[in-house]
This record gives sequence, structure tokens and C-alpha cells, in this order.
Amino acid sequence: MRRLFTYPDHGALMGHFQPGDFLDSQAAPLPHPAPDAAGLAIATFFAMPSWAVALLRLRNLIVSPFGLKTGDEPGGFPPPSRTEINQLTYDGVFAVHSATEAEVVFGADDKHLDFRVSVLKSEQEDLVAISTWVHPHNLFGRAYLAAVYPFHRLIVRRSLARASRLGVTIPRQK
Repeated sequence: MRRLFTYPDHGALMGHFQPGDFLDSQAAPLPHPAPDAAGLAIATFFAMPSWAVALLRLRNLIVSPFGLKTGDEPGGFPPPSRTEINQLTYDGVFAVHSATEAEVVFGADDKHLDFRVSVLKSEQEDLVAISTWVHPHNLFGRAYLAAVYPFHRLIVRRSLARASRLGVTIPRQK
């Protein structure tokens, strides 16, 4: 069951946040036993349903003529290992910017906007939260955010529901 969540003032995303930026957070009950934030990131953010991956591929086809980053490499959107996350060595489309036991931050910067996604483990509140910060650079960035926002909310909701419903499984280390 998804629930409202207010991203904490001490969270890693707040180092980027400026007035006018977008910040969205959704949370779900923490699965038990719960791994560290890297394991939760793999089980939520990188365990997108196949229809969400298809939407990302469609997005890439649409935006590539505009010179935006697509991250289209052979093999699609491979999930990182926990080691790649914790050592900040994952070089997929969503680079790892920071990783602690409680929070992992992925994201990218592009000419139209910068974004970061946080996967936060809160044992105190017994939840896992996915929060997204976006800083649009221009009108195109704001229009792009408006166009993808409904899909973003649905993908995050489904990712959190999947983690809550199935529990967390951690892929083998590379």
C-alpha cells in the first residue's frame, strides 16, 4: 500500500533543491527482512515492469532527434549490482551519485533538465521511499517534465507496490 511521504530536510536530494524545483515522493511499507538502500534500489527503481521499460524506449525514440540523452546501449536498462551501487561505479543510464546504508541517489544531467532519484530506507518509519528531484533548465525542460509526470507517478507507484508485494530479492553479485 502506497502512502504519502515528505522527503526529509537532511536527505541527499536537498543539497540540490532550489525554489521552483520539482520534488515528488512516494513510499510503501518496508519489506522484511529489509536489505540496505542499494538492495532496495535494485528491487524497486531497477525492477520496473516491462511496460515501463517499453515506455522508456519509446521516450528515447521520441527525444533522440532533440539531442537528449537516451542511455540506449545494447541490452537495454541493466540493473546495477549492489557492489556497483555502493562503490559508485555503475555507469548505466542512471549514474549513481551517492550511496549509504539508508539512501541511494541515481540520476543524470541533460541540457533540458537535471534529475536525481532517491531510494530511501527508513527503519524508523518502517518504509521505503522513492523521491524524485528535477531542476528544469528551460521551457523545454518544464514541458518535458509536465509530459512525463503522469507516467513517472505510475511507474514509481508500481515499483513500490511490486517491492511491497513480493518482498525484496537481491540479484547475484557480478
